Amino acid sequence: MDNSLSASIDWIAFTSTIIPNMKEMAEFLGYRESDFQLLPRGANGYKKMYRLDGFPVTILTDGNEDMGVHVVISSSAISDLLEHFKNSITLDIPFAKDVLSLSDFDNTVMIEFLQQVRSIGWFTRFDLAIDDFGAHFFTVEDVRDFLDRQDVVSKFRTWRDVYESTFVNEKTGHTLYFGSRQSDIMLRVYDKQLEQKQKALRLSDDVPAEDASDAWVRWELELKNKRADMAVDFLINRKQIGEIVMGILDNYVRLIVPDDSNRSRCSSHPLWEAFVGAVGKLRLFVREAQKTIEDKKRWLVRQCLPTLAGVIIADGGSLDIITQHFDDAVSRMSSSLRHLVSGKNPEWLRDYDALPV
Repeated sequence: MDNSLSASIDWIAFTSTIIPNMKEMAEFLGYRESDFQLLPRGANGYKKMYRLDGFPVTILTDGNEDMGVHVVISSSAISDLLEHFKNSITLDIPFAKDVLSLSDFDNTVMIEFLQQVRSIGWFTRFDLAIDDFGAHFFTVEDVRDFLDRQDVVSKFRTWRDVYESTFVNEKTGHTLYFGSRQSDIMLRVYDKQLEQKQKALRLSDDVPAEDASDAWVRWELELKNKRADMAVDFLINRKQIGEIVMGILDNYVRLIVPDDSNRSRCSSHPLWEAFVGAVGKLRLFVREAQKTIEDKKRWLVRQCLPTLAGVIIADGGSLDIITQHFDDAVSRMSSSLRHLVSGKNPEWLRDYDALPV
């Protein structure tokens, strides 16, 4: 958008008691059972936890009888999920793929996905985010100044400021929290640029120098239970995502000009009015997954290679752990990883005719 703002869905979590097991849930999402790995332990009362190869999609199973199957989809996985879900719902419908490709991909497929989830279960968490690229409206420090002056009207009873720094006074993070993590609604306002820088440092030592134009502030609403369902229903009914976020933000928080002894009657700050007015015009945005083979290599070197090196040394330098399991690992590659591999080596499939389609 010309006003530097974009709106996105940042987290999806839902539970279904209709889909009975991990295999059927994976297929509902558009994946294969073999795309997921069984992790050593479960979580949140579920005995088994499965994680999608390459993207943070988690399926939890084997809880109590009334707990069903629980799914958690993080923001960086949403684009990949929609692509797989789109393919799964168009395979058996003549001409449907062409029709969908002519429609707005983000809205059409996302809304269909949300409708399908509503038909088989309920949402337990649904996060919406507004990104201000360039911090043209407010920095995190600006919002903190409003709070210090008490030039804020809010339905949240508490707020807290979390500032992170190294021991040499290098700022590494800054987040303002409104409300409680245990409640059904919480707002975070944080420096997304700093978060991305720290993430890049964990994956690589080569991080480009910061530029003022790279400033990035995120306003993130964490909605749970009934409030999550309500936000989803608004989207299903074709309400613009910006209208939803604007309505929630302006209902729970308002930055003001202190022009009345009763703060609730104070005028909204002009920049706040411009901010929520711009947000109301935003449409749903799904950020493309930025995974590359180079990303995979960096992750492998930083996260997996030390463990692999330890196993190889313990086995006296033998590479059997790789050679004996290589073909099986190739057969379990996710479709998104195969796509990345084909981009670097288009002929690789000739050597693996036995791969499942």
